[in-house]
Amino acid sequence: MATNGTITNRILVTDALRKIGVVAYDEPMTADQGDGGLRAFNRMLKGWQNKGLNLWGVTPLSITVTTAAVYTLAARPLEILNCRFRRSGSEMPMRQMTRDEYDMMPNKSATGHPTQFYFNRQRETASITIWPLIGVPAGQTLEITYQREFEDATNLNAEPDIPGEFWEAAVYGLAARLADDYTISAPNVVARAEKEYREAMAFDREGSITFVGMDYYA
Repeated sequence: MATNGTITNRILVTDALRKIGVVAYDEPMTADQGDGGLRAFNRMLKGWQNKGLNLWGVTPLSITVTTAAVYTLAARPLEILNCRFRRSGSEMPMRQMTRDEYDMMPNKSATGHPTQFYFNRQRETASITIWPLIGVPAGQTLEITYQREFEDATNLNAEPDIPGEFWEAAVYGLAARLADDYTISAPNVVARAEKEYREAMAFDREGSITFVGMDYYA
């Protein structure tokens, strides 16, 4: 159960069902309602993954380089944001290739310092292919920054894989989805869901540096 101000999937689903009047405020939801709500919550999270970068999901990964070309990743990134080749304490940015670009390379076994990579994202796994290959490994690594997937919500009593800034967007977004499932007209909930999601996404962005002209201080 939720403690110290945290929230659980059960709380999110229950609150969403209450927003559309399916569950009374003085009653718990049924097991079937909880299962259906959890499935809808997972679908919503997977849909959110397609809508842009989430800063709280940006994750580093380090891979020791061998003489191999292909490296299976422990996680399945949604997107590789950047990849650097690290040796002797220095990191050199690598260029990301398309699959066609890699396929058209005439000599895929050429050796040298890796300068390019190809990211192969499959349904369940992912790998990265580098070029050129390392001739003599000596502790070099690939330093990768990637956008990770949302963790599946499989337990109502577990905490959702979203930060607190997204809780309100999650409740109203889920309520809007469940209203459709229960064929309930809830235009106010749908409008609020859109507003909360926009505000959460706008907050989850890096700030930009603005240079102000000198006459501003005159």
